[in-house]
Amino acid sequence: MGKISVYRFLSAGCNGCDVEVLECLAPRYKLADLGVEVVEKPEEANVLIVTGGGNIKGKEHLLKIYEAINPPKIVIAIGNCALTKEIFDKGYPMIGPPDQIIPVNYYVPGCPPRPQAIVKAVADILGAGIKEAEDYWQAPEGYRGKHEFDSEKCIGCGACAQICTADAIDIIDGPDRRIVRVNYGHCSFCAFCQDECPTQALRLTREYHLATRDRQTARVINEVNLLNCALCGGVFFPERQIDWALKRITMEKVPAYGEFSGEILNAMKICAKCRRNIGNIREAKRLLSKLSEKVR
Repeated sequence: MGKISVYRFLSAGCNGCDVEVLECLAPRYKLADLGVEVVEKPEEANVLIVTGGGNIKGKEHLLKIYEAINPPKIVIAIGNCALTKEIFDKGYPMIGPPDQIIPVNYYVPGCPPRPQAIVKAVADILGAGIKEAEDYWQAPEGYRGKHEFDSEKCIGCGACAQICTADAIDIIDGPDRRIVRVNYGHCSFCAFCQDECPTQALRLTREYHLATRDRQTARVINEVNLLNCALCGGVFFPERQIDWALKRITMEKVPAYGEFSGEILNAMKICAKCRRNIGNIREAKRLLSKLSEKVR
């Protein structure tokens, strides 16, 4: 079992992750039982814990620390800044994240991650097991952890991405489907996405063990099929979102529109470009006139 040098990489971070790293030293997490010793000098360690995004001022210091630790030179990057530089990404002195400076073996996402997640990552990378019998290993009720998509409910509307203040959710349209992707290198687990989802297809679970050996896999995705435009055939909109919107209009909001559901659906299946065609504009106006007459 290796030794761990806990080093606070102070090159753009709020120190939140540093606090959680120090919390790991509490006796209840039993690092000593794993055969892990925390040391003060990097020359005595073979595992390095790094926090922060990596800037010009700290680059040489980090390189020296890495060179000083002993083989197998295991590096664990703690927190979102150590994965993506997070909110410091556009800062002029930033040159990280740390894996752009030194090799990183393990990533622990979070803003900040729980000390339990950090200890679990240390144990995993060293091949040690942890008996999570005590209550404190379990996340409390209401904890906001790993995202879970209900693929049957998700309509791919993108509301989660629009409400995300951390820019952690990407909407990626491919040839025939839309991908909704949550990136844990940016996510602050605020649950705004969960609260905004119109179909309750997204929820944050109590799972917090998100550590990975490849930061590109620190994400959760869901896919929905895209609909082809009825006129030009181009892919343009999630099929489920159209079905959901039609149901909302004709069954929940204005039931009187039910008899026109077929015409409304046909109009919704036309892409924005084709809608600009003068003939389609006229048809849309005729439909709007019918709908207006119905609710007078």
